Amino acid sequence: MKFRVSCVQMEPKLGDKSYNLNKMEEYIHSVMGEYPDTRLIVFPELCTTGYEGEPEQFQELAETVPNGESMVRLGALAKKYHTHIVYGFAERDAVLKDVLYNAAIMIDEDGKVLGTYHKVHPFADEKRWCRAGASLPIFDTALGKIGIQICWDTAFPEISRCYAVNGADLLVISTNWEDPYEIAGWTKDSPINTHAEDWDLITSARAFDNTLHLVAANRVGDDGKALSFFGRSKILDPRGKTIASLDERKEGFITAEIDTAITQQKRAEYYCFFKDRQPEVYADIIRKY
Repeated sequence: MKFRVSCVQMEPKLGDKSYNLNKMEEYIHSVMGEYPDTRLIVFPELCTTGYEGEPEQFQELAETVPNGESMVRLGALAKKYHTHIVYGFAERDAVLKDVLYNAAIMIDEDGKVLGTYHKVHPFADEKRWCRAGASLPIFDTALGKIGIQICWDTAFPEISRCYAVNGADLLVISTNWEDPYEIAGWTKDSPINTHAEDWDLITSARAFDNTLHLVAANRVGDDGKALSFFGRSKILDPRGKTIASLDERKEGFITAEIDTAITQQKRAEYYCFFKDRQPEVYADIIRKY
């Protein structure tokens, strides 16, 4: 299936949900105004809240599915423009009210919440406020079957492979992948070791490993605390090659038409990873380290 996808690369404001939602709405209007055939728009991780918040701040800003403020507002635009929207937010458990997740939501082209993905691998200070996810839902959409992951999850090939063997047509990543922590000799303009290299390698590998298109939205800027974020949002083909990217440290969006039918074409030719798999040999992959 051929359709257009877009990634928004933005700088959220820590703790200011109103500002962030207004900016997200502006980007949706801009994307759809310039590319009205867009069928999927992807935003970064925790873009409604900012990243380096305190546990109390996330408790205040968290939303419960399916009637949270962001879902109502952005769902209305998804319906208006007949497009799917994925974005990161802090989700409050509907039953255990004090339990939060670092989540990404899938809203369909009718403005309906199809569900959320909970980050399976919370990173560093995230563990102070969110519980790890325990499932890998695949969202059945008008665009095909979509698997979502968040940031650090992308470093674990098992996540993408599980989606692939369960029939995903597209991998979507919502992320806040950051610069290295400050060390002697490192600057933003002259890094001695950049996490951007890791990011480029990992995203290409996840697409190539699974012969799937990959759409990834990363943020830029900082929250005025310890971390900064470099962007490099990208759309990759099933061989891990870049179709579109925004490699500068600035806000904006990228867009491209993809064809998910390429996956089956490639898998039937040279890229026969799935036909040649020997899963009975791989038992050690689930052994505790």
